Amino acid sequence: MSALRPLLIAALICTPWASARAAAPLPATAATKLAALLPGPGQTAQLMKLGSRLAIVDLQRRVVGVGGSREALQTVMASAARGETPSYDARLGITRDEFARYLAFQPVLMGTGKAIKLSLIRDGNRLTFSDTPANSVFRGLSFDLKTGDLRVPEGFTFRAISVPPTTGSDRSIEIRSGFVWNFKGFNAEAQNGVHGQVSLYQLGDGQILLGYHRLSSLVRGVFNNAESEVILKYSR
Repeated sequence: MSALRPLLIAALICTPWASARAAAPLPATAATKLAALLPGPGQTAQLMKLGSRLAIVDLQRRVVGVGGSREALQTVMASAARGETPSYDARLGITRDEFARYLAFQPVLMGTGKAIKLSLIRDGNRLTFSDTPANSVFRGLSFDLKTGDLRVPEGFTFRAISVPPTTGSDRSIEIRSGFVWNFKGFNAEAQNGVHGQVSLYQLGDGQILLGYHRLSSLVRGVFNNAESEVILKYSR
């Protein structure tokens, strides 16, 4: 997985990346919202993946403005609609370099066609992903439903950061509300460390995304720099 990929769907909605230690505890209303968004024991979720799609941004307006060929413009738009990368045509009335600036690949969420049943344990105000193969990446993550804090298997606890709604036209998905937990911890004595992010979003259609992007981890002195990413989509 390329290190140039944004954490989870940050490119889709520009989630904040702030120090978890600097984040304030969640107010009671936000903690209640968090509890309502998290999956419950036995929850079935769809596995998602990040893909991309070609978008032509403001090209039509630019070509019409300079008096370019409408026929050439229609050919370009038709190629893009088929998912092809359109070729430059001088009849558009703009330079090749300018044409390239109007083409953009936007990240999009895509279904994999796979579903998993999540194994979680609810104990009072704590919700923990248990040890099952289907939960291999999430295994050991433990949420405090009262404070919003998240404890990771490497022995660290991180506070939640609330995500504001995003409805701008430059975003690929609409977010009603959400939370992120940013991981960056190291314990020299225990030789444990972790770096990554968990995100939880309520989409505009009411469905929920839960994702974990782990960049690296250190467990009892054994370093693992293999990235892991899982995105789940479900309804509550």
